[in-house]
Amino acid sequence: MTEQETRAIVRHRYQHRCGYCGVHEEEAGSLLEIDHFQPCSADGGEEVENLVYCCPTCNRRKGDFWPSSSSSGTHRLLHPQRDDLATHFYEQIDGRVVALTETGAFHIERLQLNRPPLIALRRTRREVALLRQGLRTAQDEQARLQQRIRSLSQMLEEVLEQLAQLSSS
Repeated sequence: MTEQETRAIVRHRYQHRCGYCGVHEEEAGSLLEIDHFQPCSADGGEEVENLVYCCPTCNRRKGDFWPSSSSSGTHRLLHPQRDDLATHFYEQIDGRVVALTETGAFHIERLQLNRPPLIALRRTRREVALLRQGLRTAQDEQARLQQRIRSLSQMLEEVLEQLAQLSSS
C-alpha cells in the first residue's frame, strides 16, 4: 500500500477529524497529519491500526510519548478508536473537557485538550447545534402553520360558497 493510500484510509477512518481533539480539517484550514500512536522510536509500526489522523498541535503535544514498562497504567494516552473515551472524560457545556479517570486526566493534560481555541471551538459547535435545532423547530412550525392556513383558506372558501348560495336563493 502506498503512503498516499494509507493516508486516505486513515483520513477516512477518522472522518477527517483529529483523533485526539476532534478538530475537523476544515476547521484547521488544512489537511491534518498522521501520528504513530505507538511511536516508531518505541517499536511502533506502519499498520493502519497504529496510525491516528491528528492536528499538528496534538501531534506536537503527544510527541513520541509512550509509557515505559515501569510507569503505571494511568500514565498512558487513550487510543481514539480502541479506548472508550466516554469512560475517561466528558465535555462540559462550557466547552471544557473534564476527566472521569486518572488516565483521562493524564490524556487531557498531555494533549492539553482544554487549550482556549479548543474550548472556543466546542462552544461554537454547541451554539451552532442549538441554532440548527431552533431553525428545524421553526421550519417545522412554519410548515404546520402553512398547512393550517391552507386548511382555513379552504374552510373560508366553503363558507363563502355557502353564503353565496344562500344569498342567491
